[in-house]
Amino acid sequence: MSQSNEWQRIIRGIILSISLAIAVFTIVLFLASIIQSLVIVPTNNWAYSAITLLSAVSYFIGVTQLLYIIPLIIVFWRQRRFALMKGVIIGAVIVALVNFGCFLFVMNQLSR
Repeated sequence: MSQSNEWQRIIRGIILSISLAIAVFTIVLFLASIIQSLVIVPTNNWAYSAITLLSAVSYFIGVTQLLYIIPLIIVFWRQRRFALMKGVIIGAVIVALVNFGCFLFVMNQLSR
């Protein structure tokens, strides 16, 4: 494999990982807005726990990405697509670091 071809596959893996994180975040926000738009009697605990769960997933997207990144890495490893696997790992680390930075920013703003 040529050096430029490997870099292209690494970049594709990074883009894939970041795109999946954006897709998961969008789906979670869409589901949360649907649940909140339902007319729910305050005694229904399932609705509040569902909103809490969806909020946690969107808030900790760096941690929940492990649910889809690890199987993706295993598939790429079995297919011997190591450059794409490296890109997915790099993209997952980038998403986790951005999430952690945003988490620290929000916590700093809330503590004032």
